[in-house]
Order: sequence, then C-alpha cells, then structure tokens
Amino acid sequence: MTVDKSKLVEFIKELKTTNIMGFDEAKTKQKIVLRILNLLGWNIFDVDEVVPEYGVSSRRVDYSLMAGNSKVFLEVKKTGNDLEGHQGQLLMYAFEEGVKLAVLTNGIVWQFFLPLKEGKWEQRNSLQLMSSARMQKK
Repeated sequence: MTVDKSKLVEFIKELKTTNIMGFDEAKTKQKIVLRILNLLGWNIFDVDEVVPEYGVSSRRVDYSLMAGNSKVFLEVKKTGNDLEGHQGQLLMYAFEEGVKLAVLTNGIVWQFFLPLKEGKWEQRNSLQLMSSARMQKK
C-alpha cells in the first residue's frame, strides 16, 4: 500500500472548509471514510480488500479491511453522531472474530480500539483522533 501524504493532507484541508455536519451515515462513508481509505492505500473498489457490510453472526459491521489473513473492523456513524454507546457493539463483533484492531468513526472523530486487550472497552481505546473540520449544522 502506498500512502500519498500530501494528498491526504490536502483532503483534510478540504474537509475543514466543507460543511459536513448533518451528513447521514451513507454520505459520511462516501464523502469522508472511503476517500480516506483510498488515500491510505486501500483499494476501495476491491470488495475482497475493503469488504462492505461484513457479516458477524446475524449482524453486520460497515467495513472489514482485509490485509492477508488480518482484518480491521471499521464502523461508521453519521457526522453529528456522538460515538458514545457504539463502542461496545463494535468491540463485541471484533472480539467474536478475533480482530486485533477496530475503528469507530463519525468522519470527524476516529477512535481506535484493541478488542483483544483485557479490560473494559474504555481501557481498549488506544487512540482517538479528531479532525478540526467545520462542525456547523446545515
């Protein structure tokens, strides 16, 4: 995977000048998440690499990023959505599948978890990133 850092920085600057508040989940995925995955080197057009609506038991996680035998689960919420209350579900899915890294985002806040680490989900949150993109209501 090749990452073009300058294009990623350019996209983040573009987001800062775009009113993304009020995006529903589908718009958040299309406008923000898939673009970032692509800029990070993921082939978003290969459904064997970026698997949408990955089935876990009778439920689905938004994306499973496949790197060889490893998976990363990515759950997306709408831009204005508070992520509190959504971590447990994602971690349960990831734990069931033995996934070592899970990501929860609303396009602005990105939370990274280590699901197989011992302890409560709060203790498994290894990193949180927040964009300074405009957070205005439409």
